[in-house]
Amino acid sequence: MLDLAMIEAAEDGLARCPGSVVRKHIRNGVYVYFQYRSLEGRTRQLYLGPDNEATEARTQRLRELAAARAEQRDSTQAIAAAFLAAGGFRTEHAPMRVLRAFSDAGVLRPGSARPVLIGTHAFHALGNLLGVRWDSPMQTQDMDLAADADVDVDLAIPPDMPGISSTLEQLEMGFLPVPALDLRAPSTSFKVRGQSLRVNLLTPLVGPARAQSDFVLALGGTAQPLRFLDYLIEAPVPALLLSHRDLVLTNVPDPARFAWHKLLVSEERPLAQAAKRAKDRMQVAQLLAVLREEAPAQLAAARAELEARGRGWAQRLERALAQAQSV
Repeated sequence: MLDLAMIEAAEDGLARCPGSVVRKHIRNGVYVYFQYRSLEGRTRQLYLGPDNEATEARTQRLRELAAARAEQRDSTQAIAAAFLAAGGFRTEHAPMRVLRAFSDAGVLRPGSARPVLIGTHAFHALGNLLGVRWDSPMQTQDMDLAADADVDVDLAIPPDMPGISSTLEQLEMGFLPVPALDLRAPSTSFKVRGQSLRVNLLTPLVGPARAQSDFVLALGGTAQPLRFLDYLIEAPVPALLLSHRDLVLTNVPDPARFAWHKLLVSEERPLAQAAKRAKDRMQVAQLLAVLREEAPAQLAAARAELEARGRGWAQRLERALAQAQSV
């Protein structure tokens, strides 16, 4: 049992941060460690045991895992390169580094009660999922993560999963909490000073509007409540984001829900956010064009589910459809 626990712990470290086996001479003995780089780039060592036959068996298992992992990594990178060459969307380095850290920490692992990546990064991931390249693809440094404060996270979130704040601290990229308008309130966003790189934590707003933020256990932090998010993140799907050297499996909204939600949100935006409204409608137009061709039943079902949430929802959607001439 002890051997199995040690191998499993080392396998977890290997899966997250590939490393190697090293020996250290301490006093009159030789001891074996698994050495790897942590998310923040520091060298870490996991003790495997004294240098004997039992420990050698563990190290041999790790060597086999390392070889298999390297082969898998090379194959994955080759597939990612081919996908990008064929027109897949490439995410910029800085946000990809953050998303990789979230993935390694288990934050974005696919699942119905896990945090969901929304916004423009999710739009690009959906393009990769659907096998299309969007017209005028836009990059963004903003990463929006949403989770429901009311889900039973005991069934879905590992107790040792780090929160967003601690994961960002480990990256050592300079993320700082963005002060709320009410300085007594906890921050719901993190930003790198002097850069546009930013992470926003969001949660559904159900019921009367309120100014206070909610603590969301799945995010390990406080999130800003927003209307209509409960519909958007209810049935997430797995999708990929890629760079030239990496790919990240993430949790994103169902594409049909994403389209109708974007349309709904565009109708709610004030005149001061005309540029964001135009971006919303551009994304909606492209996504609906694909879904009407490839998944009309899924699109119709998602619209029916939205309209079943109440007359106010249905009326807002009708107004948005009437205003969005290009949709």
